[in-house]
Amino acid sequence: MKGKPGLRGAKRFIVYLALQISVFSLGLPWLFAPAIAIIALGRIDGMRWLRWAARSWGLLAVAALPACVGIPWSLTGAEFLRAWLPALDRGLRLALVLASAAWLSFGMTAVELREALVLLLRPLGARLAGRLARSASMTMAFIPWTRTELARADEAARLRGSNPARRPARHLVALAVPLVSRSLDKARHSSDALALRDAGFGS
Repeated sequence: MKGKPGLRGAKRFIVYLALQISVFSLGLPWLFAPAIAIIALGRIDGMRWLRWAARSWGLLAVAALPACVGIPWSLTGAEFLRAWLPALDRGLRLALVLASAAWLSFGMTAVELREALVLLLRPLGARLAGRLARSASMTMAFIPWTRTELARADEAARLRGSNPARRPARHLVALAVPLVSRSLDKARHSSDALALRDAGFGS
């Protein structure tokens, strides 16, 4: 059951920005500090991380690609680990970006994000702040939708006989084609819907 978020509005977005700065500025092993913070913030809000990971397996698989591609098969022991650490670092950063975005969207709607950004970006001018806020809001709104559509496309592909274990490349193509098509339609309809529901999106 979704709990009441502990942070709302501009405060939540500021914490999110601080997490992003930490994720991209810290290296291993210090990178585990923002990871622990993200997990703890999610738990405070009532997020179920294991359920999120299960539903977001496709996105997490993409995040794991740098670590998989960067495996130094020709090395062993300490040299293997030392050569693999940069790839692990990149994969972990991508996973933390996804997790922090999930935490942000868990307790913040697209309209709330727009309002927070307009407030924080006010020194840039109302017009520019409105445009930036609209772009960020629509991006955040796509995160849970994309996860749901990815799960639907995966289920449909498996029902048609696609097997990711035997032919992963073909399975990815089977997922990408409907997902891209639906994303284009979603972008067009979402823009119209958000403009009608909240006049500030058009500013």
